[in-house]
Amino acid sequence: MKNLLLLLAIILVTSCTTTNKSNLDLLKIQESNPKISELSPGTVFEKEVLKIQPHSESQNLVIWEGNDASIWEDANYLVCEIWHANDFSGVINLEFFRNEKAGETIVAQSGEESGNEAETPRMAAKIGVLPKLKTKLIFPLEHLNGQEIFMPRFPRQLKGTVLGNRMKPEEISKVAINFAPWMEPYFMPEFEVAAVYLTKEVPQPFPDLESPIVDSLGQWTARDWPGKTKSKAELKNLLEEQLNSASSSSFPENWSKYGGWKEKQFEATGFFRTHHDGNRWWLVDPEGYAFVSVGVDCIRNNATGMISGQEDLFEWLPDSTDAVFKDAYSRRGDQVQVDFYKTNLTRVFGENWRENWETITSGQIREFRLNTIGNWSDIEYAQKAQIPYVLPLGGFPSTEIKLFRDFPDVFSEEYLQNAQRYAQQLSEFKNDPYLIGYFLRNEPHWAFGAHDIAYEMFATEQPSESKNMFAKWLSQRYKSIDDLSDKWGIEFESFEAITGHIFEDYPSAIAKEDFWLFSEILVKKYVDVPCDEVEKIDPNHLNLGMRYAWISSDLLYKAGDRFDVFSINGYGNPGPPETAEIAEISGKPVMIGEFHFGAIDRGLPATGIQGALNQEARGKAYRYYLEQGLARPELIGIHYFQWLDQPVFGRFDGENYNIGFMDICNRPYKELTNAAIESHSKMYEIADGQEAPFDEVIQKIPSIHY
Repeated sequence: MKNLLLLLAIILVTSCTTTNKSNLDLLKIQESNPKISELSPGTVFEKEVLKIQPHSESQNLVIWEGNDASIWEDANYLVCEIWHANDFSGVINLEFFRNEKAGETIVAQSGEESGNEAETPRMAAKIGVLPKLKTKLIFPLEHLNGQEIFMPRFPRQLKGTVLGNRMKPEEISKVAINFAPWMEPYFMPEFEVAAVYLTKEVPQPFPDLESPIVDSLGQWTARDWPGKTKSKAELKNLLEEQLNSASSSSFPENWSKYGGWKEKQFEATGFFRTHHDGNRWWLVDPEGYAFVSVGVDCIRNNATGMISGQEDLFEWLPDSTDAVFKDAYSRRGDQVQVDFYKTNLTRVFGENWRENWETITSGQIREFRLNTIGNWSDIEYAQKAQIPYVLPLGGFPSTEIKLFRDFPDVFSEEYLQNAQRYAQQLSEFKNDPYLIGYFLRNEPHWAFGAHDIAYEMFATEQPSESKNMFAKWLSQRYKSIDDLSDKWGIEFESFEAITGHIFEDYPSAIAKEDFWLFSEILVKKYVDVPCDEVEKIDPNHLNLGMRYAWISSDLLYKAGDRFDVFSINGYGNPGPPETAEIAEISGKPVMIGEFHFGAIDRGLPATGIQGALNQEARGKAYRYYLEQGLARPELIGIHYFQWLDQPVFGRFDGENYNIGFMDICNRPYKELTNAAIESHSKMYEIADGQEAPFDEVIQKIPSIHY
């Protein structure tokens, strides 16, 4: 009887396993990809694995191809068990294809495109994987609907970004994995894949590590590097020396108290404004001096990262109930986060860590010849630092119903009411002369790609006021519903009936034109409503726009006349992206809200959106980008992203880039900060055409970002 029960239990477990998990055959995958893969014993997996070695001819591994849609029926997740021993993070690009080519080339924020000349994926997910760490790379198939561009964090998995055009799992004709970075001779990675499978449930994590990868100061244990802090005593000496020298830093003699240029003066209004002098655009500081805004984003006293489900990565974690380290812990949704930057400050300064950080930071800002505290910075600190700053407004008005991704139902009363509440936050800032202006929001997700908002809102039958307005607009555009039906090539009983229809493709070229025209109306409403409200509350400060990730379509220009400054986050290489066209079309000066360059020669395995071979190259890249940008007559501000390195184990979303002016122990990257000082010391002469900009271009390398 016992044997019978045991047999039944085994059958039940096997049945459940088979139902919930569907393995893809590694041998078949290898046979389909002989140029870049082989089956052999694993290095850390105790079984045969697929060893991947990308090369100049191919970095792509096809893991599934066919027309059997049933494989996706009971699956919620695609999982790849992976490990690699490279000196840098692996960038794993999952590419999903349909039988026809995508309607849009998939472009990342760095400008990289997915696919190749022969074919383009319908949808692509870029995911980061740490070196020397067994990882279950998990892709939720629900992200194929195109509504979310950022994936949730899973333990050990770094950031995941999903771009492309919506599709259903049953429409998939092929899945490929692109392994990156690759560039001979600098980046020639190898990867080991132990399993690829579809599953209904999130898989269980790997067993805990025996040897943690993050030390007690928040540094990576996998390597040593120049500037790595070896002990708590060394940390103490570093921070105390910074505190003692902070008071000796000041702006140059020919800068005003706001950081403006005393050698060129215009009319003073008591607040920052824009001005075109006949040759170029300028900001004008409250005293009337010419001003170009050069700053760094995220000047704040934290560098938090997720520890939930991956506590085994750490040599030490502070006790969450410890009164000394209580500020090191925080929550973000379901995530528990810890901040080693904060624990390092606390170790040295105790309860006075915040006050001493402010003193050190104000000294460093002046030492580095920065005149702006950039976006995402500690606003409480910025308000008392007596250094010009920009303000990121929080809680951009939204609605319960979304038309596409984060695009709200802009014709609803709810949108107007939320915009009115949103504008109230400017009340406490409206009389501050150090505030340059405010950003309405950052990188709207609907603008990641050239998406037709009006068309996308018909992906479901969900009702909305914007759909109702579309029907009304069409009724004014066409003589009758029969006229529309004839032009669109699809029969409707009434204009109102259109609102309940699902469009999986454009019914005709004329319909496509109508959708795009109404998308322009939607975007204009999207901008007009909050702009009307913020202007009522604060007429003194500049509206700095929305910090678009890039100009993905002409839709982004449609409401540019409401901004005082048109802002974009410009991750160009070697210089800023095209800005003259933006200024010409919008009639506004331009501000770069973000750019950066990172390297992998120190304590982090990823470069960020643009990379450099080493720290010296980072400094040269910074000089070229900033000085070439300031030489453009339309650019009035350039802000670097960001002040601190990101944690090696990943911030909330999994980014872990070497992009800081400072590392996790507050040690400056001298190659970068010295280059910055050199550029900042003559930035006004460059902007005024008196000095030629730095013109040495660094070697371009693949960027390691996710």
